[in-house]
Amino acid sequence: MLIGTAGKGKHVLEYPLSQWAFVCVVAGAVVGLLLNIPMVTQDEGYLPAYIAAAGLTRTDPAAVSRPLAVVVHHGTALVAALLYGAVVAGLSSVLPTAVSLNGVPLIPHIVGAAGVTAFIYYFFARVAMPRFGGSFRDDTDEIVQQWALTAFIFGTALALFVPVLVTWL
Repeated sequence: MLIGTAGKGKHVLEYPLSQWAFVCVVAGAVVGLLLNIPMVTQDEGYLPAYIAAAGLTRTDPAAVSRPLAVVVHHGTALVAALLYGAVVAGLSSVLPTAVSLNGVPLIPHIVGAAGVTAFIYYFFARVAMPRFGGSFRDDTDEIVQQWALTAFIFGTALALFVPVLVTWL
């Protein structure tokens, strides 16, 4: 089953839903791995993963183990990439799709990447950090600023990598 209205002569996402989901999962995994670089180079860069893990385990972020924080970080990248894929698939049926990047409609792609970037930033800054920041709440401004940079890097890398990845499959 192709996503959108490709069968009606309108150019939309040209991939079966299962293949599109696979592309998104692979992109999320690769971008999540690449995201380790800016996260570990920032002073407080990896703390969002500890804070997210603290929210899941209902503990203080300082008590979260490094392996759990890493799993949460990479799991979040996969979920965010799948969310991006769902947004692109949904928007492909309602937004103009005449221009595409290797079969990925440009406008839904840009809106999807920007929307997911804004969502992951907003969710962390307005939900996760205030509720689960625990012992790190005194550093909220610095952590949220660094998370904004990380979210931007994630969205940009995802937007650049997905059109490249679809050419390999």
